[in-house]
Amino acid sequence: MTNVPTPEERRAIEAKVSPQRRAEIEGLVKSLAPVIGDFVLKATAPLKERIKELESRPTLQYLGIWDASRTYPPGSFVTHAGSVWNTDVENTGVRPGEGGNFWRLAVKRGGAK
Repeated sequence: MTNVPTPEERRAIEAKVSPQRRAEIEGLVKSLAPVIGDFVLKATAPLKERIKELESRPTLQYLGIWDASRTYPPGSFVTHAGSVWNTDVENTGVRPGEGGNFWRLAVKRGGAK
């Protein structure tokens, strides 16, 4: 934890600062503020872009047994014919394993022994 002065200690310190010195300090702070602000903006811009990219990815969600009447959003996983399927494209009525590249086999059903 940092050592932060109490309000009383702060007032005592400020009382010892001359008006000229206070003006110099305020001028310095005012001149540094834009430089610090620009630095922070430049330093955080790549992080903001990365967060935006990560948040735009579909959320993976298991939605149970495939239902032809249901609309499946990107990131959906379903069970169909004993296998688990995943889609990254919103679709309705497209049976997993049929109808193009809407569904990808994620886990193939096992054979009987």
